[in-house]
Amino acid sequence: MRNMIALLICFFCAKVTCAHPPDQKTELLIVGGTESGWAAAMQAARLGVESITLVLDGEWLGGQYTEQALACVDENKGPGKVGWGVDWHPMKRSFHRSGLFKELMDRIEAFNTEKYGSPMPGRPFHGPSTFRPAEAQAIFREMLQPYIDNGQVRLITGHYPVKADLKQKTSRPQLTGLWFAPVGSETPDLHITAKLTIDASDWGDAIQVAGAEFEVGADPRSRYNEPSAPVNTNDYPANEMNPITWAMIVEEAEKDTPISKPDRYDDRNFVRTSKLSLAEMKHLKWDRPVRLGSIPHWPDAGQASPRQLSIFTVRRIVDGYTSKDHKTSILLNYMLGQDYPLERLPKHVVDALEETEPGASTKNLVLMNRRQRQIIFDDAKRHSLCLFYHLQNFVHNRASDKTNSFRHFQLSREFDTTDHLPPKPYIRESLRLKAMYMMREQDGRNMDGPTKKFARERFARVMYPDGLFAWQFHYDFHRTGRAYLKSEGNTGPWIDFEKPGRNTRLVSDRSVFPLRSLVPIDMDGLLGAQKNVGYSSIVSAAIRLHDQCVTLGQAAGATAAVSLQQDISPRDIPYHREKLEQVRHALCGASDKGVAVLIWPFRDLQPAHPAFVAINRLAARRVLPMEVRKVDFQPDAPATTEWRQKTRQLAYQTVEVANLPMFPDKGLSRGEYCQRLWDSLKELPIRPYSRVKPDDADGDGILDVDDPSLFTPGEPIQWKKKVASKDQDGLLDNTTSKKVRRINFTGKKTAPLSDFEADHGDVFNAKRGYGWQRNLSQNQRQRKKVPEPYRDTFIFTRDHDTWECEVPNGAWLVTVCVGDSGHEQIGQWVTVEGKQVIKDEATNDGLFLERNARVTVSDRRLTIEIGKSNSGTNTCLNWVTFEPAPPEK
Repeated sequence: MRNMIALLICFFCAKVTCAHPPDQKTELLIVGGTESGWAAAMQAARLGVESITLVLDGEWLGGQYTEQALACVDENKGPGKVGWGVDWHPMKRSFHRSGLFKELMDRIEAFNTEKYGSPMPGRPFHGPSTFRPAEAQAIFREMLQPYIDNGQVRLITGHYPVKADLKQKTSRPQLTGLWFAPVGSETPDLHITAKLTIDASDWGDAIQVAGAEFEVGADPRSRYNEPSAPVNTNDYPANEMNPITWAMIVEEAEKDTPISKPDRYDDRNFVRTSKLSLAEMKHLKWDRPVRLGSIPHWPDAGQASPRQLSIFTVRRIVDGYTSKDHKTSILLNYMLGQDYPLERLPKHVVDALEETEPGASTKNLVLMNRRQRQIIFDDAKRHSLCLFYHLQNFVHNRASDKTNSFRHFQLSREFDTTDHLPPKPYIRESLRLKAMYMMREQDGRNMDGPTKKFARERFARVMYPDGLFAWQFHYDFHRTGRAYLKSEGNTGPWIDFEKPGRNTRLVSDRSVFPLRSLVPIDMDGLLGAQKNVGYSSIVSAAIRLHDQCVTLGQAAGATAAVSLQQDISPRDIPYHREKLEQVRHALCGASDKGVAVLIWPFRDLQPAHPAFVAINRLAARRVLPMEVRKVDFQPDAPATTEWRQKTRQLAYQTVEVANLPMFPDKGLSRGEYCQRLWDSLKELPIRPYSRVKPDDADGDGILDVDDPSLFTPGEPIQWKKKVASKDQDGLLDNTTSKKVRRINFTGKKTAPLSDFEADHGDVFNAKRGYGWQRNLSQNQRQRKKVPEPYRDTFIFTRDHDTWECEVPNGAWLVTVCVGDSGHEQIGQWVTVEGKQVIKDEATNDGLFLERNARVTVSDRRLTIEIGKSNSGTNTCLNWVTFEPAPPEK
């Protein structure tokens, strides 16, 4: 990367200083140098906003990438995967990278290749893309620098907002400016007036001083009717939220470099990895219901388990074995008890907070002033250093093995701090802007019941009509609770624990982010970004990754640019279809403005594909025929006549013309057809939304503030259950042929059926003439949901199993039926005599799949295989029929 080393030295060594007049004007003011604030500035500048002022309270751009030191990229992980999966191949993500996030990661990985010899120098088979924070900071600066040089962007560091200018309009106040004080002072020395402000700060600083409405803490279920929200929040104090973590970057040193023992070090804080004996650990009695899981026992000091050794690999930034400089660096972020919960604070922290203000120790971290937050931060730092001391002295302390000894590692010297720790903690949750629409858990999941735990490869229950970018992740709360020893209370050691309803096992479906969730419900002149946007606490836990925060900032920057250039309030854009399309064009369509953003969450669509923009824009307009589970668009597959006709019919519903331009469409792929259709549509007048009432756009009695769909009357369920076709009803054909054999897979307690032989999952028996290679008799179910027992019962496997039946050699016609009358099932697999008849297919509850195959038997056994090894999904086999096949003509 040209001049990158020089840029790195320049940006790392030189802090931004600016002599600024006390009063300034700007078109767009951005508060916060987070990855979201940076992206908003980049996007607005690319779209031609002439005056942008970016004010940050630190010196580093990049937020969690840099000053928070989360130096392993959390991103959607791959087709078929969400979150941290076992397969972390760099090209396997829930979505392909797009937008500014892709541009940024391309530069980071190009720099890594040049310096370390690999785009992912931390051993890519063990983790995600990695980087050194200082080197990433240089790349953030390098990308923004052209807009600073041309005068579009003014960068001001070391300042935070302390006061706001408000102009009272007829219906709501408008933010017109902010007063900033230098960090360490409360006296403002800078006043900036702006037409529009984006709050991309760590703690919603602009939102708070402006007086815009926001929420913190756990949402009760009564607020947004979320099925996973607590019914009673008495056990969730006001200061309970996703914990912070003071990350540490440690690097291999030339010799042992043990740190000094931190204040208040207590080995019992790290009971999950402690050197205490098993008996000593079980003797500890905590005042909350703590689950320790498998408690390790160390025969001698320094003998680590595989899980402990994994801390060397799971977030390794640079691997010394493969990098050019042969030095290893590692991110210590959350493993082994490093997280710092924010409720039930230790006594010494409570005392320090109460000295600043009575009741300060019960305030939510968001609501604390900077002095109070620093008390929390100092103890979180101390706690992280205690973990490092613990690792150096009690877990990884073998001097003879420097590869697996943290005594041979030191805190990174790349941060410009006296303690060599990052300037800020990793922040998982901020305030939640009370927005035009608050995203709910049930919007992002096709709710099959409140206990459904896993993501499905399907689109979300609600695909917001004003969606701007794709997202998917699990609702990832780290342990938010803190437990103390009963005998010592909050004066002694503590460990974190998982509170009910605050877990990491619920997963969203493939979703989009609505523009409305950027816009305050009660204030103009302001947009949210970073983690200060309109969603519930549960949803906030799923929209906080590196890629999401970058794209969220990019969306806020595009919204701001269109608002300023078209002289329209951001709150009017979701109701103005033409202006909404301009925002989408800014994100996905302006070819000279960088890599396009993925708007619709197709799994297989890459920005480099020629039809990427056309497909995304048509999907966002709802021009493309879709089904809830067809998450792959298959742009290179043939465009069938039926599909083209449906697409053209939907296109007519979005434009105000009687006839669309015609073009030759035979022989085209789906992507090519979309390109031609989009070219014929994009300049035509778009059909405007018809707004029935000011506060209820579709007149369905659901106020817009609670209506995710806006222009879809009634309940916001976008995907309708299919009506069963003949091959989906699970019913047998009316045949009287005596040559047909029918096998019903059912339990032993089910009454026999006159037309069927019953298979109870038993092992193959020569006398019976059919059966399984292993005993599946416990894998039988009957749902009592449909009247016919042969389709209400089934045998299932989560692995791979084989059924055989003795038959004469020759050709056979075989029909298999899979499905579950009571539950959705995904990823079902069936082969007959090696011929794949069902491959990774899903069935809704009450729907089935019937598949026919003509096969040849040559070993006197008809063989049917169901399921796939380690699939994690069920294949449910209801029945099988087979008969000799007539000669082929």
